[in-house]
Amino acid sequence: MEVSGADPFMDQLLSYFAKQGSRPAAPISHPDSTTNEMVNNHGASRDYRQAAVLIPIVRPTLSQASSIIFTVRTESLRSHAGQVSFPGGTVDAGDRDPIHTALRESEEEIGLTADSVEILGQLGEILLPSGFCVTPVVGLVQPGVVFRPSPREVANIFQVPISLVLNPTQFQRKLINWQDIERHVFELQFEEYRIWGATATILHHLGTELQGSL
Repeated sequence: MEVSGADPFMDQLLSYFAKQGSRPAAPISHPDSTTNEMVNNHGASRDYRQAAVLIPIVRPTLSQASSIIFTVRTESLRSHAGQVSFPGGTVDAGDRDPIHTALRESEEEIGLTADSVEILGQLGEILLPSGFCVTPVVGLVQPGVVFRPSPREVANIFQVPISLVLNPTQFQRKLINWQDIERHVFELQFEEYRIWGATATILHHLGTELQGSL
């Protein structure tokens, strides 16, 4: 797969998934110990509502480095309204696996068809306080794909260089008040977009995994 060259983060990403093979991926922990304790006490991952998200990485070109595609959720959604996220959602009965879920939801939300994505692999599950067990799926997207956001679910689509969002040192730990308890979260500010919560935790985890694979 000839997509690397001047993009060291893409080199690391390709090498990481090539080495991973069929080995089970490490689960993703929250930066807050209280949150980890709460989700672990809820039960095994099978007790959670299963979901999957796609981390869509636009392939690098000779003139532009690779980037990750994000969505901004509409304010009308019942959960995580207005937040930055990856395309994805709950597993349907007809879905074969998390990859199928992530690709189906990506087409519904941003018009990204499965034939425009080359899957690299999956990350470990992350358990959320909201009762979801989310599997992140990583895929390469061809440059020049035109996105069609669902007006009901997606308020905006934007891209961030992977050199920023897959660099763990770029994230800050912030304290937020959630359910009347102060909890630590990862946060990264890009232009007017605040990337935080589960999305930031997944990115920080992937960036840390890449560094550890060197």
